[in-house]
Amino acid sequence: MDFKPVAQTSYDEVKRLHRDSDVDENPLAQHHTLGILPNQASPGDHIHDGKSSKKIEMGDLATVEIDYTPEGGTDGTQPTFSGVPLIEGHYIKMGKLIHFTIEVDFDNITSFGSGQYYLKLPYPSEHAFLVRDGCLHDISGSDQYAMSGHCDAGSDVLQLYSVASNGRDVPFTYNVPVTLATADNFHVAGTYHAQL
Repeated sequence: MDFKPVAQTSYDEVKRLHRDSDVDENPLAQHHTLGILPNQASPGDHIHDGKSSKKIEMGDLATVEIDYTPEGGTDGTQPTFSGVPLIEGHYIKMGKLIHFTIEVDFDNITSFGSGQYYLKLPYPSEHAFLVRDGCLHDISGSDQYAMSGHCDAGSDVLQLYSVASNGRDVPFTYNVPVTLATADNFHVAGTYHAQL
């Protein structure tokens, strides 16, 4: 294979070519200036000398909390409500990383149904995962109970669990860990790798 010598380009020629380049013209432009406009790169505190650029910290990245209405139910007889179920969901998405929070209030429930409860996540999960950031508030007993949720890979269904006295995870139902009442509520949160 023959290699042809690369012609030497002068500093002034390279400078002229860069000056006439497609700066900020579109998302696929060769060069981007720093700024907040749609086709600019992210603003930052750095120079391009190859050694003094500052590391971007996770806390410096802009995130937006997104509201959504999770579906929920049981693997048995479905609960019924006197209106729209009082289920609120919120999540933050950073690439494929999702942090979610779901709150469920029983104020307008007319029947708790039967079977294990579940909630729907904003996106299916890439991998199976378990979260333990949940809490059931038993208002009449002035108690609270730990809750967890398990999701299978490729699914957006979060199966809900409580903890038995022996420490074993048991399905969360209308009477486990305590018989539910309309005054009660629960919340669950977690972080997972979404299948996008």
